Amino acid sequence: MRQITRFNKSVPNSAFQKNTSDSIASDRGILLDATELFAGRDGHDIEDKKIFLELARNLLPATALKDRRRIASLLASHPEMPDDLLERLATDEDELTAFSALRYSPRLSVDLLLEIAKTGPDTLRKAIANRPSLRESVINSLCEHAGAGVIQILLDRNDIILSSSHQTKLSRRSEIVATLGLELAGQDALSPDGLMSQFLHLPVSLKAKAVASAEMTSLVKQAQAPAKAENPRLNTSRLKLIDGLMKKALTQNRSGLADLLGQGLGLSQTTCDLLLQKDQGDGLVVALKSLNMTANQVSVVVIRMFGDHLALADVRALLRFHRTLSVGAAKVLVGQWMLQDQTLDATGPHQGTQYQDSKRAERQAKSTIKEEGSKGIRKSRL
Repeated sequence: MRQITRFNKSVPNSAFQKNTSDSIASDRGILLDATELFAGRDGHDIEDKKIFLELARNLLPATALKDRRRIASLLASHPEMPDDLLERLATDEDELTAFSALRYSPRLSVDLLLEIAKTGPDTLRKAIANRPSLRESVINSLCEHAGAGVIQILLDRNDIILSSSHQTKLSRRSEIVATLGLELAGQDALSPDGLMSQFLHLPVSLKAKAVASAEMTSLVKQAQAPAKAENPRLNTSRLKLIDGLMKKALTQNRSGLADLLGQGLGLSQTTCDLLLQKDQGDGLVVALKSLNMTANQVSVVVIRMFGDHLALADVRALLRFHRTLSVGAAKVLVGQWMLQDQTLDATGPHQGTQYQDSKRAERQAKSTIKEEGSKGIRKSRL
């Protein structure tokens, strides 16, 4: 191991100042040679470790990319790898270099793992997800931030059981539920509330399960608090809303219909726009059922909104779904969607909400301009 000192003395200072992005082996392969010697055996004394660490600190920034990757693979699981060098490799700008340290080294700090689990990329999150053991906090961060490929790794591990907190985080992430809904449900990692709140993103095979959960929840609510007579004022407001929805549907005004749904049900603009996508007919039926709209009214809305895209059999299936779905279950589902929207507003960036508000304001402005223009034309005719 004393050979390392020979490498240290022969390297000019200028080599230490090379940029990490250099593709040329400006350290002339010295660090890789020293690493192979160091990794070749255990039981190094304190002086050997000190010399190797100093050499690595000086030469790592000037080491060629392919050498850094090889160095990381040699040292990642070495029992005497210096912690300082370990963290430098784990945070290397090259993902393949960092991957080895993140995947195999047992001594990385929890803070470092949490930072990478939060900021990514998913390539490195996969390395963390495959580590032999994971702290609860690291799993929690992965469930909150990682992509579907990383979550799949966690689901496939026999030594990890997702807690209720982990399940809740996953249940709130629409993109994860849309991709891994069946796997999550198969491992009971989707709670009933999670199923209901993510109804619009569930695979078809899971939507029936979400409806069943909503029906059960509705029955429990009715048993705990028997239905009361509806407030006449609220009933009048609902009738006005339904009348407005029918007018927007008859004129095939999608944006106007989405706005009214948002105002009447308390849903975000994003959710209301999603309800009017051609593959979300069952979601729109749930929303309309929660307003206690009749079968004839729902058929008008469905045909006007989706008639160009759906076959007659599909339209009939949606109307049959409306007939079998209870108003109580529809309200439970819509209530869960509203809670999901509120959760996203509270935890996520508000740019989406601002964008929705601006789009809504833009539509209202265009409508006002159109109305004013019509008034001007009428006045000029008079």
